[in-house]
Amino acid sequence: MIEGYDKFSFGKKLNEVVSPARPVISIENLIGREDELDRIEKALFSPGRNVFIYGERGVGKSSLAATAANQWQSSDAEYIDVSCSPDSTVKSIVASVASQAVNASWISDSRLTEQATIGLQWLKYSIKSEVSPTDFSEKIRGISDAVEVLKEVSLIHSEVPVVVVDEVDRIECEREIDFLADLLKQIGDKRVEIKFIFTGVGETLNEILGAHQSAIRQLETIELPRLSWDARWDIAIHALKEFNIEISRDIYIRIAAVSDGYPYYVHLIVEKLLWILFEKDEVVAEVTWDDYYSALYKAILGIAAELARPYELAVNQRSQDYEEVLWSTSADEWQGAYLSDMHKQYTNIMSQVDDKLPLPYDKYSSRVRNLLKPEYGEILKKGKKQGYYHYREKMLRGYIRMQAEANRVEIISKEAEATIKNFIHVAAKNVGYHKSKPPKGL
Repeated sequence: MIEGYDKFSFGKKLNEVVSPARPVISIENLIGREDELDRIEKALFSPGRNVFIYGERGVGKSSLAATAANQWQSSDAEYIDVSCSPDSTVKSIVASVASQAVNASWISDSRLTEQATIGLQWLKYSIKSEVSPTDFSEKIRGISDAVEVLKEVSLIHSEVPVVVVDEVDRIECEREIDFLADLLKQIGDKRVEIKFIFTGVGETLNEILGAHQSAIRQLETIELPRLSWDARWDIAIHALKEFNIEISRDIYIRIAAVSDGYPYYVHLIVEKLLWILFEKDEVVAEVTWDDYYSALYKAILGIAAELARPYELAVNQRSQDYEEVLWSTSADEWQGAYLSDMHKQYTNIMSQVDDKLPLPYDKYSSRVRNLLKPEYGEILKKGKKQGYYHYREKMLRGYIRMQAEANRVEIISKEAEATIKNFIHVAAKNVGYHKSKPPKGL
């Protein structure tokens, strides 16, 4: 047990320090992104300047955007949050912004009264009655209308309004990306006093800048890499410290290794770990290896099906020898590897597996090539160079590492060892923990 908490108070506190299911919004809990937050703050000081955060799925773009918006937004209102979908349009995004601004204004009648005499054109019929984003969207005919709506939003929402537009890459219509580029230019040129923080992938950013090169003046572009090693384990150390729990260096290095730099995996493992500690009968002061492996097992069970399903397809083949092959693809730190290097990792992995002989090189190579096929999960794709492969969904590599670790197989590259100063080699299977086979693909 963890002293001083009942189940309700513990659950509430836990979700303040780890957040695997939703973006982090507190600067205290956004670990490892201090430089990016500083860049965003400096960019937003510049008139007409907005921010575009891009990077791989799962690296924490939404958390960085939410935390930055929460810091910059004035205290008289909450920032506006818009999530894109495949059918999102510029009109629907602006309509959602307007609808949220009006709803916020209902709560703050004083600001409405103050602005009631300015003669609003677009929002004057909405501020006293319920309005939906659809209502706004039907009235907006083009980019110039959208700009005028945003001008009025800046007047009624708050002193310093901030809008987060999350997952811009989900917009499927290329024409709408062009419109978004045009909107960005015009809100800068027309001096609309709203700050926008967009998130998406790099390809979407390139499309925006390609559609309207002058839009680059309105955007501070921030590429978000995977978390550094020290940031990964700092999340675990920080969360456990909140409950006065110690964690050994050997264990937090393992958490850093299997998470592969994705905040989601670190938060998920630590969340499961803290629940395990809370539910123990005795008072807990430190994390044991048993606790760590139990948390890892529960984290695997809690992973989204979209990540678990490809793994399940690959390992549940009749030959029953794909799992170790799959683990061998996940060791390189650069999200891709040559076949010969993966085979070296495979040899190392098989030396840690009991009662199973390694495949000869030709059969191993055939198994790797099969991982490109849909019936095998379509996990890999070919690189530009002969014999080079990388992940189709990069975030899947962390899940594969977690599965290997749960089987007491250590996966860590030489590059990673060199990164960690005074690294102490900790064999995942040599911890005195009873080996039980975790479920495949769960």
